[in-house]
Amino acid sequence: MESIVDYANGQFGSDWGIYSIIASALLISIFMRQVTIFLLPKIFSRAIEKSERFAQIEINSRKSIGTAILGLTLWKILEQLPQSGFSGTVIIWSFVIAKLIFLVFIIRAALKMVDGITLAVGLIDNDGKLDTTEKTLISALESLMRFVIFVLGILFISETFGFDITTLIAGLGIGGLALALAAKDSISNIFGAITVLIDQPFKVGDWIIASGIEGEVIDIRVRTTLIRSSTDTIVTLPNAALVNSSVENFGKRRWRRYQPLLHLDLDTDPDSIESFCVAINKRIKDDEKTTNIESSFATVEAISAQSIDIKLNVYWDVDSGIEERNSRQRLLLDIAKFAKERNIEFFEPRIRSSR
Repeated sequence: MESIVDYANGQFGSDWGIYSIIASALLISIFMRQVTIFLLPKIFSRAIEKSERFAQIEINSRKSIGTAILGLTLWKILEQLPQSGFSGTVIIWSFVIAKLIFLVFIIRAALKMVDGITLAVGLIDNDGKLDTTEKTLISALESLMRFVIFVLGILFISETFGFDITTLIAGLGIGGLALALAAKDSISNIFGAITVLIDQPFKVGDWIIASGIEGEVIDIRVRTTLIRSSTDTIVTLPNAALVNSSVENFGKRRWRRYQPLLHLDLDTDPDSIESFCVAINKRIKDDEKTTNIESSFATVEAISAQSIDIKLNVYWDVDSGIEERNSRQRLLLDIAKFAKERNIEFFEPRIRSSR
């Protein structure tokens, strides 16, 4: 550098040596940018071949990383030059611009690489397919990382222009407190989403009752959870409300319990009723879906002024509401067959009152 400065000053006059160094540094920085853009796909070639998403992230961030290297190279070269006199002022401003280029484009590259969180979660996932809970986690982490990168970027850029970072951090603390108070509901919902993700009181597809709302969970988001009610409407519940209320989850049941009450006509033959109950009990125990057999039964519960009541208590090991409905239908049709075979009539108020 000293040789170039002495030669340029002797040939072209004072300060021209410094300008030639700045121009040379810029050319070197441009060369480093092109080398970086060329080498990045070579360095990560294996990862690019394995994952299309990683390849897209690399393509999106390649130029930003290259330009950041340009700024870093120019910054470090100009840092070595004397910063006095008119040429020193030029160097100072060139130094500030180089540092600003580095910070802006490294922040931009970092923001583009936030999408890599999806890849990281995908590596942890066992089934190779991201469910809604994992997508919610990814969304929350991406939002948090973008916020952190943005705040740190503002602090470093402010330092480049001579602002006192300590004062800025103190100001951000006060401003952050005011922002937290103003957005406390949103923050509560975000923490509610984190709680739901950690505790997992329910998952997508579960039928739940929460905050007086009953329906199927169709989506878990950063701020809200969407529930499809029995009337096919979509109810949006804030996650904070879910954390602060009890949640009844039908999807976590070990079995489905069915307790119908059969009302038989008072004139029904007792022997036929006993045979009827025996047939139903055998039907329940022979059903492959029946579980907790010791507690599953069909027996005479009571004799009222109008009917003979038979109570059923059945436990089914089924995974969905469709299976439960099918099991219920098969049982009721078989009960109707057993009653017809034994000439058993069910209680009908209109017939009884006319006798």
